[in-house]
Amino acid sequence: MELSETTLAYLRDEAYAHLARQALLANLKRLEQERDSVASTRPPFGVLGRRESREAYARSMRSVNDNEAVVCDQLVQITGITDWLRPFIRRDVSTYLAAESPDYCRLLQIAARVDDWERAYRLIPELLVAFARDLRAVRLALVPEKKSHPLISHEITVLRESAEGLAAHRHELRVIEQAALALAPADLADQLKFPALPDLQRLPWVSRLAVVPPETALPEVTQAEAEIRLLLASPMTQVVAQLQEDRDRCAERADRMLEEYWNQLRLHARAHYVEERDVQDVIRMLNERYIDADLQRRQQALSVHPFSAR
Repeated sequence: MELSETTLAYLRDEAYAHLARQALLANLKRLEQERDSVASTRPPFGVLGRRESREAYARSMRSVNDNEAVVCDQLVQITGITDWLRPFIRRDVSTYLAAESPDYCRLLQIAARVDDWERAYRLIPELLVAFARDLRAVRLALVPEKKSHPLISHEITVLRESAEGLAAHRHELRVIEQAALALAPADLADQLKFPALPDLQRLPWVSRLAVVPPETALPEVTQAEAEIRLLLASPMTQVVAQLQEDRDRCAERADRMLEEYWNQLRLHARAHYVEERDVQDVIRMLNERYIDADLQRRQQALSVHPFSAR
């Protein structure tokens, strides 16, 4: 896979913008030196000096200031164009690396597994609510005035199904976590910290409930229900924050890889994709290609959808 013609054009124009910026910064430095030179010619007695000297000084200083204002405006234009180009080049380089760099691709896959883990984890409260509900049904069946033993088959069957759902979900989360860690290089794997899971292994305990005496089962079920409801009351903010830290670690490493490769492309573009051109011509060319073209596209979109949000 090769970089697309569009990406190469973006890189070429980014190189032109860089060279123009360097030239403009050099102009600013020259104008600062020129201002210092003009300042040294200021008439020594202010308003008491010769009128011709004061006017000559004012003209020279005004010329320097005017030229500096023009250069600063051009720098603003170049900065705007560079900022406009960056997200497009970043997107294209990321797409290229995802297809061509196994290391970069693995980082994207790890981040995707972290997303998968979070989506799966967000389903746990729903499963816990069902489990707490079924525990309540068992607890009510165990109260002294209603107790019978063994437990009513329907109640224990429903509770077992809830426990099986929790166990299966815990297994799914473990599989996702292991997949992410298997993709990560050793140093990154040591840094990835998936949140600890609550106790979701309740199947053996549910099976035991069917055979223990009611006076033993009732306090255990009551305690388990209280623990589940306490767990449901706990916010997920800490879990989400920890997962975001994992995503950030992957993103930081991927960004370093992308920037390193992008810098190589920049150097190549500056050496091979540009030719010597006047700064004004470069600014005019880039403005026409991006700023003016973008404004034209917006105007056309508004003419087609005049009531669309701006």
